[in-house]
Amino acid sequence: MGTKFWLMVSGAALILIGVLIRWKTARYDLKDAAIDSAWTLARGRRTAENPTALEAKFNAIRSQPTWTGKATSAAGTAAGHVAAQVLGIVALVLVLAGLALGGFGFFWG
Repeated sequence: MGTKFWLMVSGAALILIGVLIRWKTARYDLKDAAIDSAWTLARGRRTAENPTALEAKFNAIRSQPTWTGKATSAAGTAAGHVAAQVLGIVALVLVLAGLALGGFGFFWG
């Protein structure tokens, strides 16, 4: 097990970490929720029992009993979206670095 092997394993590990970060933060991303909502409407799958992703987020905010609770929930949703955007960039950098390491390990020597 030489350097080539460890470069490829490190690259695969970085790619896996990047994909896992993106997978875990996707539920907080409002752009993904908007795309999912549009896709649900386009397929005709939206019913009263199956709201779209944006409707579910809005209903969670609206269900708070007080204005303070609604504001706190809305702020939490916005903060989650910002964090998801930042971590999405981190995940992209990790995947690209993993691809570079894996490619370097594969073609080296």
